[in-house]
Parts: sequence; C-alpha cells; structure tokens
Amino acid sequence: MKILALDIGNVCVKIDFANFARTLGIPAMPEAVKDLQRDLECGRITDEAFVYCASNACDCDPQTFLNAFNSILIEAVPGMNELVSSLDKYGFEARFFSDISQTHLIRTYKLFPAANDVPDGMFSFVAGAQKPDEAMFEAFEEEFGTPALYVDDRAELIAAAKKRNWNAIQFTTAAALAQALAAC
Repeated sequence: MKILALDIGNVCVKIDFANFARTLGIPAMPEAVKDLQRDLECGRITDEAFVYCASNACDCDPQTFLNAFNSILIEAVPGMNELVSSLDKYGFEARFFSDISQTHLIRTYKLFPAANDVPDGMFSFVAGAQKPDEAMFEAFEEEFGTPALYVDDRAELIAAAKKRNWNAIQFTTAAALAQALAAC
C-alpha cells in the first residue's frame, strides 16, 4: 500500500478560527492565546495548562473557553469521510500529517468518523514542530517514509513538501483528490 500523508484542517475537517471569537463574543482571538496555542500544538505545554492559562487570558471559565476552542473545528469536509474510508481501492492507506493539539485531535475523531480508518499519523504535538519546519517533515519520514502523495490546503506547505521531493497537491475537493489518487 502507498502512503497518503493527509492534513486534517480544511482537508478532513472544516476549520474557522473566527468561530472562536464569535463564540466568546470578542473581536478576535487574543495574541496571548495564539502564542499558547502554538506552544500546545508543538507539545511545549499540556492541554490542561493551555486551558487554564488561555481561559484566564480570555477572562472566562475553563469550560466556556474549551467549548469556544473546540468550535474552531466545525464539521467534516464534504466527501472526505467516504474517500478516506475507501482509500484501499486506490491502493493507498492514510497517515495524518497535521499541526494539531490533542484536544483538537479528539474533536476530529468526533466530527470525522473516517479518522478511525487512519491507523496513525505525525502530529505537531508529537514532533515538537509545525509545518513547514523541517523537523515536522523529518519526523514523518522517520516514522512512515516518504509518502506517495501529500495533500494539504495550504499552498506554502505544498511548496515546502515539494522542496523535499514529496509528491504533493493542494486540496480543493474530495472529488479532485480522488482523481489525483487514481492517477498515482
């Protein structure tokens, strides 16, 4: 089986960072919370410390903060549950390759049932780095080898992957990804 390196945000699950601020009734996510989120996603702080510090920065209780933080992940991207569940017909098996926290990974499994068909992955909180940092790509390669295909919604991350000689495409729709898989 060939490996598909699969981003999560806006590939498997729709994300909307502005939803956080709307949920809390504030103009935007505070910079202090953005910094804490980067630390969380790189495994430099625990989920518990993140919620405690970030809820204080937002002047709300931890559960209200956590609900707002989880509201960033909205729903499965149309067609991706079906596609990921049927990757074997294309000769692929998926491995997640995502900048994400454990909290949002848990939410991903709730919103995206096909995540149960993805046996493993490389996550920023494990690698201690976020894409496009070389350490993130190296961690994936050490664990799974170079993927036959990498898909992400962000053009700059596709460019970084191509610099490493990865076959990479920018995600648009599940149907377009299915065509790319069939062509590999």
